[in-house]
Amino acid sequence: MTRGGMPATNWLTSHTRMLAWFVVLPVLALVPAFAGPGTREVAPAGAVAPAVANDSLSPIYFAAGTTQIRPGDMKILDAHAAWLGRDGMRRLLIEGHTDGSVDSAFSRGVGVQRAKSAKTYLVSKGVPADHIAIWSRGGGSPACGERTATCRATNRRATFSTGVQP
Repeated sequence: MTRGGMPATNWLTSHTRMLAWFVVLPVLALVPAFAGPGTREVAPAGAVAPAVANDSLSPIYFAAGTTQIRPGDMKILDAHAAWLGRDGMRRLLIEGHTDGSVDSAFSRGVGVQRAKSAKTYLVSKGVPADHIAIWSRGGGSPACGERTATCRATNRRATFSTGVQP
């Protein structure tokens, strides 16, 4: 079947891509607001838990094919929530990652769900939801490029970037 002179699958693909730009571009425009200024606030080293020392919020990891927060990672998220709660100006970007293909819609979807899981947990600990943005990297930013099971496990994660709203 054709639509507008092109096969229906091509028509759907081209319109889906066009619609995706209406979603992606506004989100990309908001990223600098959540990232904050060019320099990032650094908490005093002795004032924060080890999970957030050196202005680096530790990532959390997921089992293959899941979006559930593991008990050990809940402690990391608890430390993140406490650190974020000390200053109401802090903003957080959570990026979900997978060990799948960068071009896979499934991988991007799993990345979004992993970021949402982390956000939901932080909100349950008192972090305002409007202080957290989520994004999916899918398999596009691997921490490890090898194809071993250990390496793939390090790619199934959620990472955290902080900023300060002026």
